[in-house]
Amino acid sequence: MTITQQELSQRLENFRNKSRQEHLPLTPQKSAIFQAIASSCEHPNVSEIYQQVKSEFPNISLATVYNNLKKFESLGLIVEIPVPGEPSRYDAKLEIHSHAVDSAAGRVYDLENPQSLSLPKKLFGKTVKHANLIYYL
Repeated sequence: MTITQQELSQRLENFRNKSRQEHLPLTPQKSAIFQAIASSCEHPNVSEIYQQVKSEFPNISLATVYNNLKKFESLGLIVEIPVPGEPSRYDAKLEIHSHAVDSAAGRVYDLENPQSLSLPKKLFGKTVKHANLIYYL
């Protein structure tokens, strides 16, 4: 599965708009980190993102990549997918979908949610911002 140019453009536009809205400086490094996630269907982990960005920005640190991932997640720009016994993986696909984590193969797959699955809009009096259903294989 690949990301279409239209999907990538939408993700990057959302990133730029949200960054401006939140007064997050749009540095080339931040853009490269986000693009590494947004252009991948592989749900990269922090080391994979770091290696990709390091080829363009040799002086970037792993801490910078990690800190930006946390910031992007807190802004709702990406989703962190916990993988037991391995580093978390990241996804920029924000449309409602689920994930299947194959721990033996070290892979994460996108799954479309069944139409019968009802996701709550509010919990404990608060609005649900994001829901992520993960199947562990």
